[in-house]
Amino acid sequence: HGRFLTLAGESPTAVASDGLPTLEFYRQQIVMGLRDYARRCGFSKAVVGSSGGIDSALTLALAVQALGADQVTAITMPSRFSSAGSVTDSQTLCRNLGIALLEHPIADLVAGFSAGFETAFATSLGGVPLENLQARVRGTILMEYSNHFGHLLLTTGNKSEISVGYCTLYGDTNGGLGLIGDLYKTEVFALSRHLNQAAGRELIPQAIIDKAPSAELAPDQKDTDSLPPYPVLDEVLKLLIE
Repeated sequence: HGRFLTLAGESPTAVASDGLPTLEFYRQQIVMGLRDYARRCGFSKAVVGSSGGIDSALTLALAVQALGADQVTAITMPSRFSSAGSVTDSQTLCRNLGIALLEHPIADLVAGFSAGFETAFATSLGGVPLENLQARVRGTILMEYSNHFGHLLLTTGNKSEISVGYCTLYGDTNGGLGLIGDLYKTEVFALSRHLNQAAGRELIPQAIIDKAPSAELAPDQKDTDSLPPYPVLDEVLKLLIE
């Protein structure tokens, strides 16, 4: 990895013979990958669903570095289970990154689907099916935006959750490219801290880094309700996968 792609007009930056520090290598590799993929596919803009969590925050921060702040749009889609912090943290993040944040609530859409389900099948929707419905409504809205405005939709899944199926088909898996899909969750945290350190300021708000990971698809939900703590899970996954 002696050289990496740069923005148009920039000169390629030489890398020391002993290589880059690991996290900086990851950053440059992901930025190069998005920039090159977008160029090859004819995209200049990207859109990301912003949940107020660390995966979408890191995806947005890396997209800005690859494409520029004026080319990246974030969409927050609160449901009745979303915490107040999920929206305010997204607002702080997007302000730090200098990008547009649009809001499209989903509570009424989810209620409509739930009512239709109960009418058709004579039973109420709840549990995992209701959780997945919320993710699929969000995925549909993001694809609407992508198709209408021509933005590349970036998925936000990390390697830990993808490896154990902690994601929703046709929901948060929607999109053309997953920037952090080969980073374990512990590496997502580490790279987020690295971006802040390299910038000399909080690109990703500390509140997002510090909060307990949650899908926010059920009351008081935490990832650890379904998974081991990520430092444990990631070491298990490394043994199984690598």
